[in-house]
Amino acid sequence: MQLANYTFRVVGPDNEAQLQELLESDSDFFKITNGEPPGPGAAKSLLSDLPEAKGNHDKFVYAVFDHSGALIAVFDLVRGYPDDKTWFLGFLFVVPNNRNVGLGSHLLEAICAHVKQSDGAALRLGVVRENFRARALYDRTGFRFLYERQRTHANGLTRIIDVLERTL
Repeated sequence: MQLANYTFRVVGPDNEAQLQELLESDSDFFKITNGEPPGPGAAKSLLSDLPEAKGNHDKFVYAVFDHSGALIAVFDLVRGYPDDKTWFLGFLFVVPNNRNVGLGSHLLEAICAHVKQSDGAALRLGVVRENFRARALYDRTGFRFLYERQRTHANGLTRIIDVLERTL
């Protein structure tokens, strides 16, 4: 995966503490999406959660570093979900002081290019309906609404998730 001035690296359990710190940098994001700040196991969940019938060989968690080496974003991809030619973007998080400068759009374009180069035909994702800024980003970058679903968190909070897809 390539994007000028940024480095991408697949990360794993050895990077859990660094990812946890990144996720804790914006408790407001998690309050919108999950109804509470990220718990102590947020990074571990990001690294390990998978849809049914998918294995660890299908999941890739990428850390994004700027030119100074600072961790500024993280995202995860699941290959071949929900079908062989579709990849799923399970999570995209940019640190607050790197938002509103076009990074999200550039990351999505790099992700789409990577999926297409890897023989994927579409990128699918789910966005919490109350996450207006993320939804606007996805709309601007060519994602189209497919359907909605409901998700209930362990804390009892129920959210509507809009499932979106972009054909590549």
